Amino acid sequence: MIRRTLLFTALAAVGMFGTIATASAAEIKIVNQDTGTGKGLDDPTPAVPVGGNPGTTRGKQALIVYQFAADIWGAVLQSDVPIINNATFKKLSCDATSGVLGSSGTVSIFTFDAANLPAGAVANTWYHSALTDALAHEDGAPGTADIQSQFNGALGTPGCLEGSSWYFGLDGKTPAGSINFLNVVLHEMAHGLGFSGFGSLTTGQGYPDSNGVPHPDIYSTFVYSDTQQKKWYDLTDAQRVTAALDDGKLVFSGATVKAEAPLALTTPQVFRVSAPAGAAGDYGFSQAAFGPTATSSNLTGSVVRAQSGADSLGCVALTNAADVAGKIAIIDRGTCDFTVKTLNAQSAGASGVIIANNQAGAITPGGTPASPVTIPVIAVSQVDGNTLKANLTGLTGAVALGSGLAGADAAGNVLIYAPTVLAQGSSFSHYDTRLTPNAIMEYAISQNLEGQVDVDLTPALFKDIGWSLNTTTQKLLTCDTGIPTLVPGGVIVGANVISNAKVLAGAAASVGDYRTAIASYASQLAADGLITAAQATSLNACLSSAETQKQFDAWGSGGSNPGTPAIVLANGVALGGQNGAAGSSVLYKITVPAGAKNLSFRTFGGSTGDVTLYVKADAEPTTTAYDFVSQRPGNTEAVTIAAPRAAATYYLKVSAGTKAFSGVSVYAGYTQ
Repeated sequence: MIRRTLLFTALAAVGMFGTIATASAAEIKIVNQDTGTGKGLDDPTPAVPVGGNPGTTRGKQALIVYQFAADIWGAVLQSDVPIINNATFKKLSCDATSGVLGSSGTVSIFTFDAANLPAGAVANTWYHSALTDALAHEDGAPGTADIQSQFNGALGTPGCLEGSSWYFGLDGKTPAGSINFLNVVLHEMAHGLGFSGFGSLTTGQGYPDSNGVPHPDIYSTFVYSDTQQKKWYDLTDAQRVTAALDDGKLVFSGATVKAEAPLALTTPQVFRVSAPAGAAGDYGFSQAAFGPTATSSNLTGSVVRAQSGADSLGCVALTNAADVAGKIAIIDRGTCDFTVKTLNAQSAGASGVIIANNQAGAITPGGTPASPVTIPVIAVSQVDGNTLKANLTGLTGAVALGSGLAGADAAGNVLIYAPTVLAQGSSFSHYDTRLTPNAIMEYAISQNLEGQVDVDLTPALFKDIGWSLNTTTQKLLTCDTGIPTLVPGGVIVGANVISNAKVLAGAAASVGDYRTAIASYASQLAADGLITAAQATSLNACLSSAETQKQFDAWGSGGSNPGTPAIVLANGVALGGQNGAAGSSVLYKITVPAGAKNLSFRTFGGSTGDVTLYVKADAEPTTTAYDFVSQRPGNTEAVTIAAPRAAATYYLKVSAGTKAFSGVSVYAGYTQ
């Protein structure tokens, strides 16, 4: 197997994979790279619990959301190798009205030789690190992260998406002007798990190995050009460059995505022009993130061009208000925010707004208006906008129902985002913005996403590229809730159940508190119609006194660190780059099977610090209640247990004491 770097870290080559094992629900471990910084995931700013998130600081709330997303994808996917996801907040590219919310990618990529090919894999084809490990049942880069993610910590500050803020709720009830952090994390984590291609979109070449030989990647093998009528790697390099800019003509041809598209997508709505003849026809559009949804009843009638002095940008009060009143105003994109244009048209009495793109590529009107928007707003492409503007005399139209699937081609293949101007980081590795309802893997996060219970066609794509999915009913430990973890089309209520159970247990001070909280959650699921009566009965059977005690023992932290999960350590793997502020502690755990010997916990390295180790079986240790302790000068600490208890989960607390620690490696290992 060949291994190469991608995006973040230079790594050396390793040997072939070859072991076979039985896969299970994936475990995604979050490594908080903000620990000890007082920022991002470590932000101590007090916060009120919101939307099912019990965190009491901004950092804890953000970390709870991140672990919730990890538990969702972990429930959906199968892997017996832990997936390590590094996470941090930092300022990303942005200005006052737009910006990057997050970025993420696999740290390493791999290919398999034909002679050592796991079941379901394709030889000499690049795979993301986490998927490689899942297919091979072996960690290709022990001790190394699989995914690196970063999120915009400057959001809402002057000069960076001003007026916006992160919403850390887990319920999908995002307030106006806020951005749902869970949806963004689910999106970015999915890129690292496999939703991205590796080749160059400017040269058309595949990503090269260490010998300079390009290879296909598994994602791109399913991309198909409707114009060329060829698969991606059947095109020449030059044809691939052209196909990447072929808006509306690039699709994902995977059989699972195609089969599930009718379950996730609706019939598209179009703006249907009836007159004049030069413009008659159906026009696809994007719905604005603000204002009422455009329908056949509220966006219909004559279309006129808005005038604001010498232009049609609508950035100042309209000078032809009398012509616009009671009609649909078509306004050019550019110079000012979409919300400013809309409010000026609304003040002139327009019944609706069409934003005409002034450049090649997609347009998704967003933003937070200064005043309420009461008229519908849609956006059309540059080509369609030019057609409409060239035929304004007698132009009339209305929103109508089109044909086919919104976001799929005539054959039912789902569109890939391919704007006519290359958008590095967005083009090719996302679903197209034409998908309706909006998809979690479109390049722009939409306000109406419900990622906590519906991740639409992302699992289908994961299955096409090689992931095994959990489509059975969800268990709480060993108790079957009767609720499917995942159903075709992307509904993930079962995954939501396990993720919420872990959050509620982690925040509860006692098993009684947990029992009350999880029962209330179960009742709300039934009241919201997310589970059937039979499923409610099965779920409630898993919330008995005995079962909730088991759940609390497994996932609870006794309220001492509410909502913050223990970082899972892999046997024999050192986890580097660990940090902690003075007076803080970081909790880790490892599950030790019966018959294990010589269980060892160690810390070493680091540029600063003087840590202490506290170890306890089946419960979180404290500085006064522990089974073992190691307290020496510096960061070199060790606890060895010659004969561990049979089948126990051991918790390790690394305490900073009076000195912050940074760059420390944490290790746990046993023999059998």
